[in-house]
Amino acid sequence: MATTTDSGTIARALYDSIITTVIDQLRAAAPNLANVSDSDPNLAQRVEAALPAKALPEVRNFILALAREGALDQLPSVVQAFENYGRGTPQVLEAEVTSAVALNDLQRDRISSDLRQRYGSDLELTFKVDESLIGGLIIRVGDQVLDNSLRARLGTLQRNMLAS
Repeated sequence: MATTTDSGTIARALYDSIITTVIDQLRAAAPNLANVSDSDPNLAQRVEAALPAKALPEVRNFILALAREGALDQLPSVVQAFENYGRGTPQVLEAEVTSAVALNDLQRDRISSDLRQRYGSDLELTFKVDESLIGGLIIRVGDQVLDNSLRARLGTLQRNMLAS
């Protein structure tokens, strides 16, 4: 079974692959549509002919929608903006570190450094205090949770003792 980190890496590869395919298909169609008039009676056929052989239905529908709106001339700039859209805004991953007592600056820096090394520099960290933890930490990064609190360890010990 893949861990959340592995799942995130695989999901990113899938995302990159899909976006690259869409951009490549839009780029391939753009020059072929440069001289197509929005009022062309054979507009749908001209769009079909401009598309790569195995164009995604979403790409086909998008270009047809642009044509219906009279915006085919904007396709090259839309492709450029779409390509920059994903690159221009790095995805910030949120992390929350909960401890039983307030952590000092050295502890916060070490935890921050370790988490950024593992998850990347685009990590937004929040530190919280929850006195009910007794000791230890709960670290949440995205949808992943590492509960190494004393409360959780005592709960596990109690469940194991009751199960025996």
